[in-house]
Amino acid sequence: MLYDMGNPFEAANAQARLDHLRRSGATVEITEKRGRKRTTDQNALLHLWIAVIADHCGYTDKERCKRDVKRVILGQREEENLLTGEIEKVDYHTSEMTTAELGSLMDRMRAWAQTDLGLYLPYWKDPGYEEMYQQYKNR
Repeated sequence: MLYDMGNPFEAANAQARLDHLRRSGATVEITEKRGRKRTTDQNALLHLWIAVIADHCGYTDKERCKRDVKRVILGQREEENLLTGEIEKVDYHTSEMTTAELGSLMDRMRAWAQTDLGLYLPYWKDPGYEEMYQQYKNR
């Protein structure tokens, strides 16, 4: 769970959750999220690349393609189901990533697509970007 400690309501919820975990004797990991959220340009390019990969691999559902690409590159993370207490595997969400995290994912995605799929995924201003954009911008 992410808490904005600058928001008094969320800070109080974070404290209540921490108190609950302390009383239950749980082992916890606290991670500070740093950096800005992804940019709209990063997000647009990611979804353009997903459209290219979906077309190449025969996906008709781009969200399914995006999920599978993230699983190949990032795997899944473990998260506690707060209602059952069970540990479950969950997917990473690009909407929760910082610009640096999404940039790293995209660098890895580009290398993976080139190596494993034989696909060239250009960044903006790279050769072939404009042609890719024109072909996939409305898909």
